[in-house]
Amino acid sequence: MKTDASKPTIVSRSAEASGAPKASPPAAKPEDQSVLAILQRDLLEEGPPTCIIDDSGEITYTNKAFEKIYDALAAADALPNQSALGTWPHSPGSTPIAVSQEHKLIIDGRTEYFRAKRRAIRGGDGSLRATALVYEPTTKLKATATALVQATTRLDDTTRLVSDWVWETDRSLILTFVSPRVHDALGYHPRELIGRSLIDIPTEPTPKLLSLRTSNQHSPFRDTEVEVASREGARLLFRLNGLPVYCPDSGDFLGYRGTAENVTALRQREEALISAKESAELANRAKTEFLANMSHELRTPLNAVIGFSEIMESELLGPLGSNQYKSYAADIHESAQHLLTLINDILDVAKIEAGAHELREEVVDPRDIISAVRRLVAERATRAEQSFEVSLPDDLPRLRADERKLKQVLLNLMSNAIKFTPEKGVVELSARVDSDGSFIFQVSDTGIGISKEDIPRAFAPFEQVDSRLNRQFEGTGLGLPLSAGFVRLHGGRLDLESEPGVGTRAIVRLPPSRVL
Repeated sequence: MKTDASKPTIVSRSAEASGAPKASPPAAKPEDQSVLAILQRDLLEEGPPTCIIDDSGEITYTNKAFEKIYDALAAADALPNQSALGTWPHSPGSTPIAVSQEHKLIIDGRTEYFRAKRRAIRGGDGSLRATALVYEPTTKLKATATALVQATTRLDDTTRLVSDWVWETDRSLILTFVSPRVHDALGYHPRELIGRSLIDIPTEPTPKLLSLRTSNQHSPFRDTEVEVASREGARLLFRLNGLPVYCPDSGDFLGYRGTAENVTALRQREEALISAKESAELANRAKTEFLANMSHELRTPLNAVIGFSEIMESELLGPLGSNQYKSYAADIHESAQHLLTLINDILDVAKIEAGAHELREEVVDPRDIISAVRRLVAERATRAEQSFEVSLPDDLPRLRADERKLKQVLLNLMSNAIKFTPEKGVVELSARVDSDGSFIFQVSDTGIGISKEDIPRAFAPFEQVDSRLNRQFEGTGLGLPLSAGFVRLHGGRLDLESEPGVGTRAIVRLPPSRVL
């Protein structure tokens, strides 16, 4: 390829301004021209894909990079030829035409993009000698443009979906951008808010927004609640979030960018839920206080019924005149006793919920408590043809506790164990001091047991684990909840371990502070 030997004269700006003679570059020596030719050849050979086409449309030169994409150009029917290139102006004074063409090529299974640029090669007289095509790789550029379009689309979608509206300010907190969603939120067109100060948007000054104007920290802020008036005058509650924006080149503070979310309905729902919760708590407190205060009113008439029926049953004032009356009196006495027990349990549960139960603490011997419980339930276990065992160590310490409540806890646990254990079963009551110093009462049985997931229901008041138990076994479902409440009053806990068909183990654990 021939090159034009003549070169333009380089003019120094300082020399031209001072009127000094124009300077010309030194003439190239023959050896310099040889080095320059080698350099030009190497740059062309190692450059981007390039080819030269003569006037007849024949390719007269290709570099290495062009040879790598030749097959891909042929497969895409995009090989250069004179008919595809069109006609260049041939007159020496005409201005060359810059022409480019995009190509999508498949190279080694990958899709790559190139932009072919035409360059005219003219002789010293300005006549067209050939045409050069330089293929500039644009794959990364196109990928960047595609990613930019996707990011812009994603941002547009986010601004339409995530918040009620998006805003930007300059460093003086003047709004420079407001998303179109502000029309749905407030009824304003974005142009009506652009140019206004962010601080002036709320109906009342907000300390957080005012601090943005005076602070030099430019810190982000979140969940700043402000009240904004809509075009129709409605006062709406918005939650503002903002981040400072900095120039990526200089690092200078440019302003804030953020979102505004309408939380008016959310706040109204929260207030309604709080009001409903407070009302429910007041109603529950009134219920528990009512039950706790009804103790005397319910127990007094029942005690009278029990007392009078007992006198009639024992005929203390003389014979009733008929054995049938005596049977009726016995039924009245038994029913009243059962009703009194039920009412006592209900009132005790209510007192525990209301925090009205108090412990009558004293020094007690756990052996005495266990002996008393054993006397009360032994006959019932015998009637059920069960084996009743008591296991106590010799060095059992005394406790500081409410004797009556501990006795009631063990009675409830033993009653359940006997009730849900079939004939020939074993019921055991034991006590010991654990390795951590806590005191343990344990009631074990070989009864029907319950599943692990049903244990929480067993501790709920008035609950029965299985509806079949309601038909087969009597009970109100208050024994375990009441026992657990009494144990909590002592600072301990009641645990239940059970397996269907194997049995149940109830463990009363009192804290070491109760052990003397």
